[in-house]
Amino acid sequence: MNQSQVFANKRSSTFIGIVFAMLAVFFFCVQDVQVKYLSSFYAIFHIIWTKSLVQFIIVFLVLFIKKRKHFFTSSNYKIQYLRGASYFIATILFFYGLKNLPMTTAVTLSFVAPFIVSLLGWLLLKERVELKRWLVIIFGFTGVLIITRPGIGEFNWASLYVLSAAFFWSLFQILSRYLKEDGPANTLMLSSTVCFILASFCIPFFWSWINDYKLFLMLTGLGIWAALAEYYMIKAYMKALASFIAPVFYFMIVWYTIFGYFVFAEIPDFYTILGCTVIIIFGLLNLKLAPKI
Repeated sequence: MNQSQVFANKRSSTFIGIVFAMLAVFFFCVQDVQVKYLSSFYAIFHIIWTKSLVQFIIVFLVLFIKKRKHFFTSSNYKIQYLRGASYFIATILFFYGLKNLPMTTAVTLSFVAPFIVSLLGWLLLKERVELKRWLVIIFGFTGVLIITRPGIGEFNWASLYVLSAAFFWSLFQILSRYLKEDGPANTLMLSSTVCFILASFCIPFFWSWINDYKLFLMLTGLGIWAALAEYYMIKAYMKALASFIAPVFYFMIVWYTIFGYFVFAEIPDFYTILGCTVIIIFGLLNLKLAPKI
């Protein structure tokens, strides 16, 4: 195979990876808009339990039908359990924030996750962070101050839910780096299992009967969208480098704005748009300066 063919194959693979990432972004957004709507009818823990149950069943059936063996095994169960718990906590916190904040504000605040990943990489993985990258991280966090405006006007405490969710989501990503030997199928199966078990411990305190079949279909759909989103996210990172995939997730702001306007009549204010712009610009700079893993 000559050099031009190799280049063409890489370009094709990158394009497919970006398409997969865009599908993941879309399904994440569909899931979240349904969560925000359903949170008016059911407790967040009830929503999470239903989502976790459906996702667990879907992932298990897909792997079983494909005759995948030993998909509950891992080279490091402690890390897998901690990773699954981090994902579970991040989901709870983000859904609570999503319930009490405009959609665009919630997703914009969640964009601080790459900066937190950089900090955790420095603390936990001993990754080197140069001075110019520290400056990018600091300036990136100013976008959060622009959006929340603490001490100026009325501070929405639900913002802390989303920022805390970003921390646990970042921990989830950092722990994923320890599990490359397990493969995406086992990692997805184990994370789905951990989330379902943890949610099952909580559901007795938040259970309510579902009497509307439309709401039942929406609750069931959450697990489907979550499974599809995580599946396409894994496929995207298998096809292309993170430097090409990560920026695609900033496209979520477009879907959140569209859904927020047409479903909830939400219009992002000036400070949300300005803060979002700051976070995305410095987020891309941080990605460019990050070491290639």
